[in-house]
Order: sequence, then C-alpha cells, then structure tokens
Amino acid sequence: MKLNNKIEKVANRDRHVDFRVNDEEYAIGLKNAEACGLSVSEYSRKRFIGNEPKLHLTEREIEAYKSLSDARGDLVHIRSALKGKTQEQIRNYFNDPDFMREWILAINNIIEQWDTILEQMKD
Repeated sequence: MKLNNKIEKVANRDRHVDFRVNDEEYAIGLKNAEACGLSVSEYSRKRFIGNEPKLHLTEREIEAYKSLSDARGDLVHIRSALKGKTQEQIRNYFNDPDFMREWILAINNIIEQWDTILEQMKD
C-alpha cells in the first residue's frame, strides 16, 4: 500500500472472513465503500477492525471549498492593503473614487461567493 510517497509493508493477510449479505445490504455497503473511495473488501476490513473510513468530498463540496478559499484570499488581500496604514491614509483611500470602486467590486465578489456557498450548503 502506498502512503505519503512511502511504500508501507502490509502484514500478510492469511486469515479469511466470510459473511453473507442480502442485495439491499450489499448495495448499502457498495455505496458506502464508493463514497470513501475504497473497494468493498477494504471498506469491510476497515469497519471490521473498528475504523470509520472517511467519506470523500463530493464535487459540490469541493467547489464550495474552493470558493471559500478564494473568498479567504480576497479578504487577506484587502487586509494586507490596509495593514500598517495610518488612519489618515485609510481615510484618503476611501476618499479616492478609483479605490472605492475597486473596493466595492472586491467586496461584491466576496458576497457573491458566500451566497453561492450558502446555497450549496442548503441543498
């Protein structure tokens, strides 16, 4: 098994565990295994020894995560632009129409990203 770019030796698995399931149980197990990115065998093995395999993120969750990351980046840029400035310099920035236009565009972008994230979380 390859983990973190290192080859990890797996102890010989010379024991066999066999159990029967009906079609509905198998479908549930298959769905759970696929959601974790595992084979049914690997998923069952992990559950058998008491582990709880983690679900992989869905495409929607990945997009929400990326959007959150983008919004965070925008907030960091805004904070960095104002950090270390005096109150007088900040007042001068906000009296500058070009700066205000850019500021409003950046804030609107962040608000739109947050709205998208909230909508995705509701579904």
